[in-house]
This record gives sequence, structure tokens and C-alpha cells, in this order.
Amino acid sequence: MRTCPRVAETLQKDDGADAVHVRDRGLLGAADDTVLDAAFAEDRILVTSNVDDFVKLARAREIHPGIVLIEDGVLLRDEQLQVIRRTVAVLQTERDLVNRALRIWLDGRTVFEEIPPPA
Repeated sequence: MRTCPRVAETLQKDDGADAVHVRDRGLLGAADDTVLDAAFAEDRILVTSNVDDFVKLARAREIHPGIVLIEDGVLLRDEQLQVIRRTVAVLQTERDLVNRALRIWLDGRTVFEEIPPPA
């Protein structure tokens, strides 16, 4: 899924969410590890559908800011917004995602997991 910058803009405007798109940080086209580093530096939870690559990156780190893994492939803008709004609702009771991931599907399923798993 290529996230639309308008999704972050809509979340900011309509929902009051502190959401940014990689474009907003000058990271459009940046390497995944650079994006993850930026999320960590800003204490942001990263939202991605690039599941396999970001799970590998997270497993290779001692600490990461937390990742939301959107498990559905290509989503339309309205579907992206729907999934991310659901994510925000789920995270209201799970604010600390450090070294954790939330896997979420368009149909509403969610699973939390430790990444990297405790040694």
C-alpha cells in the first residue's frame, strides 16, 4: 500500500490526530531503515503495509518505536483512513508500543506482538 498524504492530512484536520506522512518529513523514497530511525527520533509509531521488510528491520534492533502493520495489500484512500482510524481507537488503551507491533486488517482483526521477541 502506498499511503496517501491526504490520509495524514485528514486525520490531522478531522480527528485532531498527530499524524504525519513521510513526505511531511522529507523522507519520500527514503530507505526503510531511515524511516524507522526518523520515527524513533520523533517518538512516533510507524504505520506501514510493508510488513515483511519492517518486521525484519525491527527484529534486527534492540529498540524501536512501535509499528502498526497493515496486513491488507493495496487499499484505497478511504480504506486506509478506515484502518488507521481503527488503529487510533485500539491504541487508546495500548499507548506504549515500544518494541511491539499491532497487526491490523481491514476486516477489523487486530493482534499485538513483541518485535523483537524477548530474549
